[in-house]
Amino acid sequence: MKSEVILTESDLPPDVISAIKDGKKLEAIKILRESRGLGLANAKVLVDRASSKLNPKPPISAMFREERSNRGVMKSLLLVTLIAALSYFLVGT
Repeated sequence: MKSEVILTESDLPPDVISAIKDGKKLEAIKILRESRGLGLANAKVLVDRASSKLNPKPPISAMFREERSNRGVMKSLLLVTLIAALSYFLVGT
């Protein structure tokens, strides 16, 4: 049985941190397992924890702003489609 190495997020190698910042979690897990001899579960937990610290999620208010802007785009597309359909039927008759 392989003994597990105790490691914290602050002990992560720079290439693992770089992979996490690039959004490549699987690569970070592979690098961590190879460089430190960790098991899959432990490496995944460490990468997930480090990822949440290095790549924090945007605040909820920012997500709502993005959703509102998407709604505006959808309304504009719907309006253009309706105008195009109306002009097609009016000119076509």
